[in-house]
Amino acid sequence: MAKRKLLLVNKFYHDKGPAGGVGRYLVQEEEDLQTAGWDVIPFAMSDEFVRPSPWDRYFVKARDYSRARFGGGALGDAMSLIWNREAAHNLDALLTEAKPDVAHLHNIYHHLSPSVLPVLQRHNVPVVMTLHDLRLLCPAIHMLQKGQVCEKCKDGNLHHAVLGKCVKDSRAASLLAAVETGHQKWRELYTGGVERFLCPSDFYRQKYLEWGFPEKKLVHLPNFVDLDFWSPESIPTGIKKDSYLYFGRISREKGLRYLLEAQKLWEDGHAAGEIEEAPLKLLIAGSGPCEGNLRAKAAQLELKTVEILGPLGIEELRHNIGRSHFTVLPSIWYENGPMAALESLAVGVPLVGSEIGGIPEMIVENVTGTTTQPAAPHDILQGLLRGFHFKTDTAKIRQWATTHASRSQHMQQLESYLEQAINKG
Repeated sequence: MAKRKLLLVNKFYHDKGPAGGVGRYLVQEEEDLQTAGWDVIPFAMSDEFVRPSPWDRYFVKARDYSRARFGGGALGDAMSLIWNREAAHNLDALLTEAKPDVAHLHNIYHHLSPSVLPVLQRHNVPVVMTLHDLRLLCPAIHMLQKGQVCEKCKDGNLHHAVLGKCVKDSRAASLLAAVETGHQKWRELYTGGVERFLCPSDFYRQKYLEWGFPEKKLVHLPNFVDLDFWSPESIPTGIKKDSYLYFGRISREKGLRYLLEAQKLWEDGHAAGEIEEAPLKLLIAGSGPCEGNLRAKAAQLELKTVEILGPLGIEELRHNIGRSHFTVLPSIWYENGPMAALESLAVGVPLVGSEIGGIPEMIVENVTGTTTQPAAPHDILQGLLRGFHFKTDTAKIRQWATTHASRSQHMQQLESYLEQAINKG
């Protein structure tokens, strides 16, 4: 039997820097499907970190949409964000040569754009797409406005994104993003061009359904974690547990300012004799656009038990996980299937997480952790205190991860969906 050919499409073809968790997934998917006998053909943009490929001659020009820009080239970038002619042209040539059986799309908006979808249809290539975030619904991705959950753009009311300057706090950038979202909705580019949408959380499946995506096309395929790499045995032992840990991106939607305020309540409450337990040290590992603001907030609150570590190598991260009674994820947005949470559970460390988005799907109360209300320092404090007294059963937490987040099981299910798309086509 001839090898099945998979076209693997994402704006980044690597796992560095801005590629984030989607980039890590893509690299692992390519590796596992090749091992399973697939011929994997990538299509992406040529940025500074791009991995070499026999197909990289078809990759498209890298564009930077990380900040609003004016002046030379800005108009061309704006038009390509909505409809990238180069991506459509290059993909057409690639498909003519490679003739894949099926395409798996990840994040294509902005840098590749939905211009690739009609090309795939013309070549009769069925499409499966993983919904990693809310960009196909919300021009600002996070469904947040001024730090609050916002669904005003539901039913096509995209002018709210412009009025609220939801993208980069810029009316021009917000207008462009709203036009992009409105264009793909009006032409039904995704709902008409994708055979099946894979949702890492059941919450996302429900949210996309609420916003008008066809129920028959939405399925829940949970994220996975590398259980061999992230195991209880990988964490150093014999370290004094004096802390709890946040690790991940430092950005507004992660709710870290409210975590600092909860830590301040713990410090002050203990000093006043109102809280018996001395505060654990809060460790914050990672980097992101709000790192400077976070340091300023910690200084303003005069916190004595917070250590902002910056980005860590894997061994440093494992050492700090070993110091921690639990990890924390105080997000204020609709998280999908956050990898940091899965990694914590895979090593047998419980999670204190916000009751929002897909996070509660990972928390079995008093087994894998506990939930708190987002953006609520007093409630977060109560969650931290529960975490302090948590009777950690490493084996039970690990068993949850093994049952619900197995890499091999995930890839087998992914293969099944890809095969179904091929057979239906």
